[in-house]
Amino acid sequence: FPRQNESISRSFIVVTDGYVNVEKEAFDLIRNNCDNANTFAFGIGSSVNRFLIEGMARAGMSEPFIVLNSSNADAEAEKFRQYVNNPVLTQVKKEFSGFDVYDVEPVSIPDVLAERPVIVFGKYQGEGKGTITIKGKTGNGNYKKTFTVSDVKPDSKNSAIRYLWARKRIQQLSDYNSISYDNDAIAEVTNLGLKYNLMTDYTSFIAIEEKPVNEG
Repeated sequence: FPRQNESISRSFIVVTDGYVNVEKEAFDLIRNNCDNANTFAFGIGSSVNRFLIEGMARAGMSEPFIVLNSSNADAEAEKFRQYVNNPVLTQVKKEFSGFDVYDVEPVSIPDVLAERPVIVFGKYQGEGKGTITIKGKTGNGNYKKTFTVSDVKPDSKNSAIRYLWARKRIQQLSDYNSISYDNDAIAEVTNLGLKYNLMTDYTSFIAIEEKPVNEG
């Protein structure tokens, strides 16, 4: 659907019990078009397909909304209203220049809401220099902000970012692999779990006590 006004935030709200067979297609459509429209998933009914609703929310970088019965419908609707009430920036684009960036998530960025900032995870190789630019449209016109990479120095306090990236990647692969069993996806999830010491569907933690408890 074409936009009638480029500066207006546009959202699609999917209300469903989730019992369809197009999970992968839905995830792909949402994930690749976050910068064209927001997608919010409402699961309605006592037996909601949470996998689809929560997967759609993750693909669209939003929160899942589940209404199991009429008694909590009003509260969930109000929660949604507050969540989307203040759009700040739409048609958000990211640009990297002057350094070698790869494995960036998400593929496309949804609208910036007061309750949802811009969050982009990625890796780079080589020297940490160059720029990162965020562009978009506000109610008052075009927006552009450029960050100089060399202004930010590596800090051990930010070490958790690498794990957040890995969790995001594992989450995405797991959603797709739950639909269609893929050995390559399993291998990648397993390798990520081992490399970043994260528990996944295919890796776990083992506790090893070096001192015997019943010595003697």
